[in-house]
Amino acid sequence: MAKAIEVLIIAAGLSTRLGQHKAMVELNGNPLIHHIVNRLERSGMTSITSVTNSDLLADVMLACPSVNVVLNPSPELGRTESIRCGLLSMTERLGSLPKRVLIVPIDRPGWDGGIIQSLVGLGVSAFPVSSGKGGHPLYLEEDDIRSVYLSKGDVPLKDLVNCQAVEVDFDSLHLNIDTPKDLEFLNAAAKEPWF
Repeated sequence: MAKAIEVLIIAAGLSTRLGQHKAMVELNGNPLIHHIVNRLERSGMTSITSVTNSDLLADVMLACPSVNVVLNPSPELGRTESIRCGLLSMTERLGSLPKRVLIVPIDRPGWDGGIIQSLVGLGVSAFPVSSGKGGHPLYLEEDDIRSVYLSKGDVPLKDLVNCQAVEVDFDSLHLNIDTPKDLEFLNAAAKEPWF
């Protein structure tokens, strides 16, 4: 990959429907965020930032010492504000706005390294699609990154970016961790080789 890709893990939600913090759901003796970071690192992604809330800040730092952990002081504003917090931190660290960012929501862990390569290889902002339904992670190029960075935090991401859909064949793409019932699907996914 010619230009470095910054990774942004979004883990600032309050997890009210699940009843526990999604990032810290334990799987095989480690929290979910630990597994996500390991999978990203195995895919060659080494510059990783995670945005989280004040309740999780210390736990995420301890679980993932290689990750730059950033506080979103207003998680109630939603994912766009979390992304903006992460982009601000990256900009401070890099000295300029990043040119390529992979956004990985903690509650959408159904992806593998092949999906990442499919997205970043296009040279345009993109997201995976399977069976006509979009999934994650979301890959953004420079113009879309700037659009999000300059936005108000409560504007939906879909109103700010122009992404190309990339068809993938991946059964777990739509894995979404929102309710206690979803943990059954997550536990099954955690046994898969890609996890």
